[in-house]
Amino acid sequence: MTSGRGYYDVVILPPPDIRDYAIELSRQLKRKGGRWTLGKRAFLPHISLYHIPVAASHLDDFSVEVRSVAESANWGALQTTGFDMPLLMLDKPAWIRELHWKIVRRTVRYLDRNYGAEKTWDLHWFRGRRRQLARRYLQRYGSPMIGMNFRPHITLSSFKGVEGVEAIELDFRKLRFRPDKLYICELGPSHSCQRIL
Repeated sequence: MTSGRGYYDVVILPPPDIRDYAIELSRQLKRKGGRWTLGKRAFLPHISLYHIPVAASHLDDFSVEVRSVAESANWGALQTTGFDMPLLMLDKPAWIRELHWKIVRRTVRYLDRNYGAEKTWDLHWFRGRRRQLARRYLQRYGSPMIGMNFRPHITLSSFKGVEGVEAIELDFRKLRFRPDKLYICELGPSHSCQRIL
């Protein structure tokens, strides 16, 4: 589903080696039926921390708050752990869990509840308790990817259905990096990062 203007994501951008690896994997998935490919100008490889629609009148204040969170963050390392097609998964150390919650708690007041964020999410990917929480988080925070459902990853592409996606095999590389910045990107199809603010 298309997102668009007014819908943002607080993200970590991976360094060039991981960015290029994700783009290479994304191209392989495109040949196997992926709808789009990651790139350097649009569909940017990123690790989402909080998807949130923000009204234009609050965007400056929201940006200042995100900058403040970034400046006070206790940064650590992240590393790739494997695939959960079509996602390249990363680990979830305590520092990123704390950063995620700090961003959510300090910026949720800017959530534009009139945007209709719930229409941009398909909750069929969640099972059991995760689905119950996804519904609750979507109502409360405008995103189902909160708390237990926050799983650091880079989305490599999206597919029309789920058949055959899990059977796709790609060459996995264990890569590690230490981020130190947050970015705000404007969202597009499949919650993709189209443009950095």
